[in-house]
Amino acid sequence: MFSRVLSGRNSAVVAASLGAGALVSSYIMTESGVSAGEKTKLYPPSADFPDLRKHNNCMASALTPAIYGRLRDKLTPNNWSVDQCIQTGVDNPGHPFIKTVGMVAGDEESYEVFAEIFDPVIKDRHNGYDPRNMKHP
Repeated sequence: MFSRVLSGRNSAVVAASLGAGALVSSYIMTESGVSAGEKTKLYPPSADFPDLRKHNNCMASALTPAIYGRLRDKLTPNNWSVDQCIQTGVDNPGHPFIKTVGMVAGDEESYEVFAEIFDPVIKDRHNGYDPRNMKHP
């Protein structure tokens, strides 16, 4: 019986309806996401904090368990998390003689929502340039 209902034109109509519903709901969800949110986890930040002892990058130098604990539940309006920002630095420990940045901004709001980690990394990488107090020439 179901094969008859889902065959031919009916299945195309059902698939198109599902696709249109997903498209509309995703549009509505992104339009309403205009502020940074929080996604609370059930376990302590120490359970998630990466082992950065052998890493040589700016992110590993600046990130502390306290900073990570304050930022790990925050999200940008585009649902970007601090874990996504630091993932590249966690995956690539770096070279002892070449210090890389070790993190990326997923969107422009990342610099504001995660300023507690981005500002020290920017200062370290750009020889003391403070994005809060200084103006780029």
